[in-house]
Amino acid sequence: MAVKIRKPVIALSLTGLLFAPMAHAGPTLLFDAATGEVISHDRAGEPWYPASLSKLMTAYVVFKKIKAGNLRLDQKILVSPLAASQQPSKIGILAGGTISVDLALQSLLVYSANDMAYVLAEAAGGTVHNFVQDMNATALKLGLAATHFVNPNGLFDPRQLTSARDMGVLAAVVSSEFPEYRHYFSQSYVAMGKRKLMNHNSLIREMPDADGMKTGFVCNSGYNLVASASRDGRRLIAVVLGAENSQGRSRVARELLNDGFLQSPSVTRPKLTQLSDDPLGAIVPADMTSTVCKTKQAPSAVPSHELAGWGISFGNYDTYQMADMALRGRLIGPTGMDAPGDAGIVRMPNKTGFAAMMWNIDQSTSLALCKDYRAQNALCEVMTPEAFAQIAALSVEPVETGKKPVAQGSDDPKPAKKKRVKKKLN
Repeated sequence: MAVKIRKPVIALSLTGLLFAPMAHAGPTLLFDAATGEVISHDRAGEPWYPASLSKLMTAYVVFKKIKAGNLRLDQKILVSPLAASQQPSKIGILAGGTISVDLALQSLLVYSANDMAYVLAEAAGGTVHNFVQDMNATALKLGLAATHFVNPNGLFDPRQLTSARDMGVLAAVVSSEFPEYRHYFSQSYVAMGKRKLMNHNSLIREMPDADGMKTGFVCNSGYNLVASASRDGRRLIAVVLGAENSQGRSRVARELLNDGFLQSPSVTRPKLTQLSDDPLGAIVPADMTSTVCKTKQAPSAVPSHELAGWGISFGNYDTYQMADMALRGRLIGPTGMDAPGDAGIVRMPNKTGFAAMMWNIDQSTSLALCKDYRAQNALCEVMTPEAFAQIAALSVEPVETGKKPVAQGSDDPKPAKKKRVKKKLN
């Protein structure tokens, strides 16, 4: 198969940034894990939301901590209130409970447990913030130019970004540096008490040669998969981003892998590290929510009473979608990527539109952020605590519908049933 390269059609947004097009098929990549030879790819450098593929980096950093002697597989680590509060998918150990590093890794990589990502991050880094800094430093060291992490589990944040190329590089590095941990990626299920939590990667059950690696899903990203398979002494890795359902991502990965094994190695094909990423922050990824989560409750504005501290506004827009596009564009730029505080869309009083805002920032940071944005010819207005209070006083909040949220990080866009487990698991 010849290398397939297709440049995406780009649309100019209201914010002056470039936005990737909405498409039914996301980027793909197929390469030889040992040699790095790229057998095929389609938009491999295009930015995408990684979802739980982020946990490949979480695991890699933890593996390095174990190798350095900072953690042990049999070590019991604490479940903090922050970890226990994470959205599904999760195994649900109550705050104050403990779990071994080994079982936490199984839960992370087999069941894609969001709470265990935080448990491991706090154990390995002291704080989640420190751990995420380690993730980003590692990404920089590996040359993952399109990748940036905000959290260790992949729950949606517009600044949590990657590309098929970068996920391929990471998967190859994890496999080559830590072959002793490959069993985590091919494990059929993780035993949690009497429960058997099945591996979300159905390909390891459907394809005899498949031996890993990791699934990912949030509504914004669609269904992602890094899939590996070994045949006749050759190991290939496929990356599929933005599929419409879990069956679709498995089908595409299986077809890529099977076709790749039919291709003879060629010295004329490019190496994985020779593929280029689109510059980080230049293109806003497509949002797959309307395609893969049709039953998801429509996005809602942040309640105005949550606005606090100082903040900034990126302007008012007629629709929620236009404001969301502006916000996502500003957050992934060089100024917003590591900006503190909260961000979201706020419904302005008297139905006068929607504002893209950040809040819970101190005064000096708000002033500095707006100064930087204005230097880039971007609209930015500093918001004082008094301005936020005025918005809240004039706003009438909508009545809650009572709909349950989609389980982010799960492979099933339906609300997860709450399960309580014992405090301690070995």
